[in-house]
Amino acid sequence: MKTNLFKSLKNKNDNLYYTLSIFMNLDVQRSLFVLYLLQLGITQGEIGILQSFLFFSCVALEIPSGLLADRYGRKLSLVIGFLGLSISGVGFLLFSSFIPFAIIFCLFGASIAMASGSDRALLYDNLLAEHRTEYYPKILSRARAIGAISLGFSMLLGGVLQDNWSWDIVYISFAASKLIGAFVVTLIPEMTPPPTPLNHDKKSSIDNDNAKPIFTSLIIFFRSKRGAFLIPLFIGYALFELSTVPLFIYGQPFFSIQGLEVSLIAGIYAAVEAISAVMFIAAGFICSRFSLGIIAFTTTAIVAPLLFILSLNIGVITSTISFLLIMSIPAIYETSYETYIHQNIESHIRASCISAANLVNSVIIGISYTAFGGLLEAYGFSQTLIIVAACCFIGLLCASVTLILGGQQIFEKNTPG
Repeated sequence: MKTNLFKSLKNKNDNLYYTLSIFMNLDVQRSLFVLYLLQLGITQGEIGILQSFLFFSCVALEIPSGLLADRYGRKLSLVIGFLGLSISGVGFLLFSSFIPFAIIFCLFGASIAMASGSDRALLYDNLLAEHRTEYYPKILSRARAIGAISLGFSMLLGGVLQDNWSWDIVYISFAASKLIGAFVVTLIPEMTPPPTPLNHDKKSSIDNDNAKPIFTSLIIFFRSKRGAFLIPLFIGYALFELSTVPLFIYGQPFFSIQGLEVSLIAGIYAAVEAISAVMFIAAGFICSRFSLGIIAFTTTAIVAPLLFILSLNIGVITSTISFLLIMSIPAIYETSYETYIHQNIESHIRASCISAANLVNSVIIGISYTAFGGLLEAYGFSQTLIIVAACCFIGLLCASVTLILGGQQIFEKNTPG
């Protein structure tokens, strides 16, 4: 009887997390907002600056949001993030010039920071409390697959809403979806995991760390060998993401220049998420059998040549296929990367450590948006992509510092499939 009850609770908690993933990723304006801003008279260079504002506002709140989540609860941080996104969506409808949008993008970025990492910290610690951490890659990959499907569907829906109604309906729908997401957060339990030190021989030292303020514990962790060796990995992964995140945004005007209609562009972005969903599902299996080093090398070896092919602009079909693969294959790298981090940090500073990783990511991506926009205007799409492809290999070198000098294995080989 107790076994059946426990199983029912596990399924309920997992399903609630999957539902949270739906609303975290539901974004009907994602594949269209650049086109919306362009038709308002915002230039591509200004859009790059706006995206930098977004990411730098993430930078400003990454560590504070992680500390808040560890101190007052991951659910509170998530609710604040959802509410901020909803307000940002309304702001898109109220203004049409650069300065107000700079404020809106800052709020958008701050809201992302509030939710950044809190969802995964909540999941991992709930699994830790249930003694089910070996299921983390599997549940995370499923949640990301569901999120990718949700994002793909919502982007496709955004195109339909814009074609058949108006931009107003697009952004009203976006704001409403984030309010619903805030409600879903309140339904998820937030469990307290048992103290489980990574190195059981140093239990007394870790107990002392737990008694210290969270920020102090975070500083101590990153001064330790384990924490210090994570930093090159943070930088390396961010440099890899630099190859895909700005491209996701600037791909919209690229396909528009190719003569594609808004609805078809939305369809391409929906296809990206559909393929990403398949990749995320496969990630649970792949990450349990291959190390992060192998996955990072293989992903980079695939994505960099595809960026070069895309730079050649040898046809809409070839460009579309290259774009779809560049955007979806990194899902496997992402799952492997996040699982590695969780396996090497303590629960009491989990959200703060994830925020630190996201901070590095936000700084690099924030700079890249401005650089990407400037390079596009100065040199064009093709040469910009070649530069981005080179950044992929630099990122792999940085990640190798952690994977080689850190000398740690990434995954347990007995993760259930």
